[in-house]
Amino acid sequence: MSQAFVTERSKCPMTPKQPNILLIMADQMTPFMLDACGGIGAKTENMTKLAARSANFTNTYTPSPICVPARSCFMTGLYTSTTGCYDNGDPYHSFIPTFAHYLTNAGYETVLSGKMHFIGADQLHGFQRRLNTDVYPSGFIWSYPMPPENDPSFKAFDFTPQYLAENIGPGWSKELQYDEETHFKAMEYLRNTPDKPWMLTVSFTNPHPPYKVPKKYWEMYKDAHIPLPEYPDDMDETYSDYDHAIRRWHGLHLRGDEIRDPKNLIAMRRGFAALAHYVDDKIGDLLEVLEDNGLREDTIVIVTSDHGEMLGEKGMIQKRSLYEWSTRIPLFVDIPDVAPLQIDTPVSLLDVPVTLIDIAGQKPVQSLEGRSLLPAIHGAALEAIPVISEYHGEGIMRPSFMVRLGDWKYHYCHGSDPQLFNLSDDPNEWNNRVGDADCHEIEVTLNKVITGGYFDLEKIENEVWERLPLKQVVNDAMKANETAWDYAIDQNAVAQHVRT
Repeated sequence: MSQAFVTERSKCPMTPKQPNILLIMADQMTPFMLDACGGIGAKTENMTKLAARSANFTNTYTPSPICVPARSCFMTGLYTSTTGCYDNGDPYHSFIPTFAHYLTNAGYETVLSGKMHFIGADQLHGFQRRLNTDVYPSGFIWSYPMPPENDPSFKAFDFTPQYLAENIGPGWSKELQYDEETHFKAMEYLRNTPDKPWMLTVSFTNPHPPYKVPKKYWEMYKDAHIPLPEYPDDMDETYSDYDHAIRRWHGLHLRGDEIRDPKNLIAMRRGFAALAHYVDDKIGDLLEVLEDNGLREDTIVIVTSDHGEMLGEKGMIQKRSLYEWSTRIPLFVDIPDVAPLQIDTPVSLLDVPVTLIDIAGQKPVQSLEGRSLLPAIHGAALEAIPVISEYHGEGIMRPSFMVRLGDWKYHYCHGSDPQLFNLSDDPNEWNNRVGDADCHEIEVTLNKVITGGYFDLEKIENEVWERLPLKQVVNDAMKANETAWDYAIDQNAVAQHVRT
C-alpha cells in the first residue's frame, strides 16, 4: 500500500492508486447484542477481529430508525427531511448524487449485492450494476395510514402465538435464501474483480426478523445465557406519547404481556443472536476470499448497519423507537496500514458516505449533512457535534427527532412533551431530566437544534400526510397493471456455466 494512500485524503490530492472498498451492511443489527461491540448475546468472532484492526466508532447512530429512510441517508449523506424520504414507501430523487455516483466518477466500478430497499423507478442510484434484485418490493406498498383505533388485527400479528410459532426458531425463510444468494454473488465477484478500483457493497437482510434460523446456528445458542431486559414496576408510566404511539403501531398496546413473557423474550433474543452469528460467518467468508485473492492489503473494509432493534427493551420491539437499542449501530472502518483505534465521540451513519467520497478524492457539489471521518481514522481529534436521528413515518406521522451531544440525549416529538437523558448516569434511559433546573441549559441547547429553524417542522408534517393519497393512487394503478419497478437481473449463462 502506498504511503500516499494512508495520508488523510481530505488534505491531499487524489493518489494514482485508489484503494478498493468492501462495504458490508447488515439489517437491524443492534450493537448491544454483538460481542464485537461489548454486547450480551451473539458470538461474532469475525467482526471482533475486524474491530481490533479498525477505527471502531463505538457511539454510531442511525439517521433514522427505519430501513428506507436510513438507507437514503446512507446513500446521500443527507437527512431524511432533506431528501423527503420519510417512510418505507418513500423514494428520493434520482438527481440527488449518492456516494455511488461520486465513486463512479472517480473511476470506480460500483457494484451492489443485496438489499438497499430503493423505492421507485431508480433501482441503482449510482451503482453501475446489481448482482441480484432486492429482497423487498420497490413500490409504494409500505406507506401506511395510522392504525385503526383498537384494531387487534392491525400489526398485532407480530406477537400472536401463531406468529411466534411460525417465525422464531430453526428453519428456513425467504430472507435466508436471499442472503445466501447475496453472499454467493459477492464471493463470486471478489474472485473475479476488474483491473480497476472497485467498490462492492454487500448488504444482508439478516438479522432483521423473522427469526427463522438455520438449525446449526439455532443449536449453538441452545444453552446460551442471554440476559433479558429488566422492567421496573412503573415502566408504563415512563412512556412518552411517542413511545405509546410506536407501541400501538406494533400492536403492543394489545399484546404487551406477551412481549414481556420471558419465554418469548428468550426465543426472540436467541433467534437474533443466532442470525447475527450467521451474518458474522458470511462476513468472515468475504474477508477470507479477499486474503485468498491477494486483495486484503489494497482494500478498505467497512461494516455497519442501517439501524438497531429493541428486542424487548422497555417492552418494545423492532425499530422506530428513539431509544438506544433502536438508534445505535456498529461501525468499523479498516484501512490497511492505518493503526486501529477506538473513537467514542458520537457519529452518524450519515458520515459514512461523506467519508467514502473523501477517500475517492471527490468534492461534493452540494453541502452534505454528514462529515468525513477520515481525519479521525488517522488519529485527529473528532469534534463533538449534535448527532441527529429523525423519524416521521407510520405510527407517528409528525416530526420526531433524537439528538445526542456528549453524554446527553434528547427526544423530541412535535406537539408532545420531550425527554432528556444523561447516558453516563442513566444508560438505560429511565430518568427523564426534562424540567430539572440543573439541566436547563443543555435542554434548551438540544431543543434549539430541532426547533431553531434548520428543520421545517410544518413542512415535514404536511408532506408526510399529503403524500399518502398520491402514493396510493399510483400503487393501485401499478397493481391493476401488474407492473413493478423491481430490478431485473440479466443472467449470462455462457459466462455463468459451462457451455463449451
